[in-house]
Amino acid sequence: MEIRNIQRTGDMHYLYLPTSWCREHRIGPKSKVSIEQSSDGSLMISPQITEKKPKHLKLSISEDDQEIIHKLVVACYINPLSSFEINFEKEMDFTKLLNQKRLISLESVEIDKKQITCNGAISISDPESLLKTMAKKIKNMVIVMQKSYDKELIERYEDEIDRSKMLIDKSIISSLTFERTTKANTIDLYYISLISKDLERMVDHLICISSKETEFLTLVQETMDQLQSIIENTSNLNYKAALQFVKKVTKIRGFEVKDIKSYDKERIRLSLTTIAEVVTDWAITKETEK
Repeated sequence: MEIRNIQRTGDMHYLYLPTSWCREHRIGPKSKVSIEQSSDGSLMISPQITEKKPKHLKLSISEDDQEIIHKLVVACYINPLSSFEINFEKEMDFTKLLNQKRLISLESVEIDKKQITCNGAISISDPESLLKTMAKKIKNMVIVMQKSYDKELIERYEDEIDRSKMLIDKSIISSLTFERTTKANTIDLYYISLISKDLERMVDHLICISSKETEFLTLVQETMDQLQSIIENTSNLNYKAALQFVKKVTKIRGFEVKDIKSYDKERIRLSLTTIAEVVTDWAITKETEK
């Protein structure tokens, strides 16, 4: 291994490439090289630009279980593919599959008797913005539950929250696979993924809470208010803000599970507790980066 000194001119930092390497790969004044950053922070310089492009994926399966097929379609959708095609050995009744709440909202996904295809899947490059949107929608959903309890509107919010989570997954997987530039770095993507997952889990139980649970819904709303303020400005996240959020979450006391209602409330509390732990971890990471 050769050690070279970093040179500096103004705000620019640079180093000289080895002459023998340039000669070997015919690198001249007009040549271009590609620079790729790995997960450990190291840089790899290649003598030619290597552009990664999403590929077309073609699968053939004999499965007829609707739940399994649904999971496969979603997995294909959230991965960075230019298109995908799933072929079946026999014709199927896809009406049940279309009833899957997460599947019907997927853009460009077409379902035929023996085939599922997707062309030109959308690409999202800012998972942090998606997380902000997800938090806002949850807060608005809680407000609706407290005031009007419009069931149709609540269900619409749930669908949009599920979709936000799926797009966050798609954005993060795409960013890590193709090492695309996003506003968030790799460790931020990790924390965004964890928070979005528990938010979606929480909403699955939140929609079951009655509007009569005013005290509980108020606590959830106040907690989401504080979480949203953190998510809106993660660049300034610090351990003090994280601990304040932890204190807010601990105000929601544990529930003895006696029935479905108490089970849903306890699951919501546990999801918020997990999110508080993730926020604290994220805050300490931010402290180490200062």
